Amino acid sequence: MVFTRYDYLPELDSSERERVRSEQVNIAYKQAFASIYPLLFASVAVYFMYYQTFLFTSITLWFLSVLVTLVWRLWLLREYQNKPQKYNTAVWERNFKYMMFSSAIVWGTTAFFIYQTPDTLHQFFLIFLIAGIAAIASGTLASLFLVAVVFLLLLLIPLFAIMFLHGGLEYQMMGILVAIFFILLVSAAKRINMNIMNALISKILHQKATVALKLSEERFETIFKEAPAGIFYYNTELIVVETNNEMLQILKISREKMLGLDLKKLPDVCLFSALHSAVEGSKGFYEGPYTTMINNLSLHINLRTSPIYDTNREIIGGVGIVSDITDRIVAEEKMKHQAYFDALTDIPNRVLLKDRIAQSLAHYRRHGAIIAVMFLDLDHFKSINDSLGHHIGDALLVETALRLVSICREGDTVARLGGDEFVILLNELGNDPHIAAKHAEMVAEKIHEILSASFNVGEMEEIVTSSSIGIALVNSPEQNSDDLLKFADTAMYQAKKEGRNTTRFYQEQMDQWIKKRLFMENALRNAIKNSELELYYQPVIEIETKKIIGAEALLRWNHPEMGLVMPDDMISIAEESGLIVPIGEWVLREACTQFVKWRANHVTKSHIQRIAVNVSAVQFKQSDFVEKIIRTVAETGIVPSMLELELTESMIIDKVDIVIDKMNRLRRAGISLSMDDFGTGYSSLAYLKKLPFTTLKIDRSFVRDIMSDADDAVLVQTILSMASIFELDVIAEGVETIEQFEFLERHGCQYFQGYLCSRPVQVKTFEELLNHDVQSCNTHL
Repeated sequence: MVFTRYDYLPELDSSERERVRSEQVNIAYKQAFASIYPLLFASVAVYFMYYQTFLFTSITLWFLSVLVTLVWRLWLLREYQNKPQKYNTAVWERNFKYMMFSSAIVWGTTAFFIYQTPDTLHQFFLIFLIAGIAAIASGTLASLFLVAVVFLLLLLIPLFAIMFLHGGLEYQMMGILVAIFFILLVSAAKRINMNIMNALISKILHQKATVALKLSEERFETIFKEAPAGIFYYNTELIVVETNNEMLQILKISREKMLGLDLKKLPDVCLFSALHSAVEGSKGFYEGPYTTMINNLSLHINLRTSPIYDTNREIIGGVGIVSDITDRIVAEEKMKHQAYFDALTDIPNRVLLKDRIAQSLAHYRRHGAIIAVMFLDLDHFKSINDSLGHHIGDALLVETALRLVSICREGDTVARLGGDEFVILLNELGNDPHIAAKHAEMVAEKIHEILSASFNVGEMEEIVTSSSIGIALVNSPEQNSDDLLKFADTAMYQAKKEGRNTTRFYQEQMDQWIKKRLFMENALRNAIKNSELELYYQPVIEIETKKIIGAEALLRWNHPEMGLVMPDDMISIAEESGLIVPIGEWVLREACTQFVKWRANHVTKSHIQRIAVNVSAVQFKQSDFVEKIIRTVAETGIVPSMLELELTESMIIDKVDIVIDKMNRLRRAGISLSMDDFGTGYSSLAYLKKLPFTTLKIDRSFVRDIMSDADDAVLVQTILSMASIFELDVIAEGVETIEQFEFLERHGCQYFQGYLCSRPVQVKTFEELLNHDVQSCNTHL
């Protein structure tokens, strides 16, 4: 039989049901103490009643059994009292059951002594004793109802059997009375058990409710005090009666100043409506700026108020919950500013500019007020940025923005699109296009004037710069901000093309020029893939032997529609678009591969010993430029000393230390270096001692007039003398006449290139020159 099921306690959880069962067992143990001495007295009485009869042996054994059960009970009760934690509830209950059931069996056997004596008084004493024990047990064991029922059965069944089976109707009636007595005792035990259970459940539930209430109060107190939002209570007179720590932190005041504060006297009345709504029975809300009364703090807050009721649903005040959203508002304003203003110069960016142009265009459509968009950038800004550093470039941009803002009207907009590109929006230029254009041109002249003044940035020397400006005037209601920006940008490119430091208004043909450049750029992207690029080779002639000793690889573009495109028409596009890097790598690999083929197969009798390849400034500035060159040399198999890279003066004047490092690494790899167009720059002589060149190339502009211009002749002689001192080879470019050749020969020039021998030619033609030992050249020489 299982006694640990609690299906009749659905409102309790498992731990609480276990507590109830523990209390039931505890009650049973306490009740069992009271019956020890009465049972001992009763057992002694029975023993003396029968010890002189023929039942002496039986009664002695019974008496000893009673003593054993009483000692067992006494020991078990003392053990439970002194060591309640020794066993769990189930074990204590099981031990108790065994002890009580044993006692019931021993006392139940007393019924067999009833009719072993003729003394009626003794018979009634035994019947009374058994009935009394049963009656007492129904109460003392009622906390464990099933234990009580089993105890009564074990105790009364022998009596019922003796009465019902002894014979005679009167005895059988007494047996029936015993059964009825059992039922009454079980019913009484059930009622007592229910009362005990109700009391225990009520006790548990009360304790549970008390703990829950205390926990709820503690939680509420914790939430109230430690909530991340400010909370305060106020009465119907709008007097603060309680507040939490966060509220004190938000207002930066002490609790003493906060408690008792009269909210009706707040100088900033923006909160009054929300506060008063609560005491009128509705919720209130306010979000926005607020200035505190005590410290005059400027905050942005979110306030929500609700009424507080008593038990009769009467309003006794309100509660306010405050969040300090100042940081959020500041962050939002900062993000908004960052979204619409340039981070470096703090003037409008492209997004805000386009929005303002759109508004101005809407005004133009309604009222006809013409607007102008001026697109400008700084001439040679990239060189300044690369040579002096980005921090100097940034300072120059900031100062430029300040100067541009200083000459514009309040209603105009100066914006930076990125890099060194600025845009100025001129509003309200009137309804006459000529007057509007004249005003825009005056602003452009002011820009040229203020930007021509030197800039003092950092600790550097004064920087002088200029700008190219393109202007677009709105002339159609259909035009949008993108159109005007594109037109102004196109005009600015035209200003650059025409020499920089100038202003150009947008014209229709400019757009065609831009479209042509875009077409050529897109076509150039596919030139390598479509095998449209080709290398031409111009011979390098040794003056002493009059033989071809090398070649310069020159790029040509065979476009299916435009025909043969010369380098001057495509190099600038390639550099601006970044295509010069992959094109330059293709040129280097193709030239090296072709040279190796010539050396190995076709021209074994020739004296060719070098191949020259031009390097773009954009290529040279790549961080992995040297590694790519060395890798290409290794992969193509060319002898490093037979490769000559031609560098221009413009690419070596910026960041000289880095340039020297790259050149030294190339020289250590065995690769030759020549300075192309020598003499056209202003810094070559100053750097010549530091830079590890192997060859100088005299620019064709000096060679062309050496027979007619004494200055050019002296300059060429000086270059040849200087090269001799530094032990450098010299190649003269653009030699077209025998007189020029003879002049160079007289003054010790080693090599030349030019139409006197050959124009740049395709591979097969060049191979013919090599195979015929340049007979065509020799006939002229």
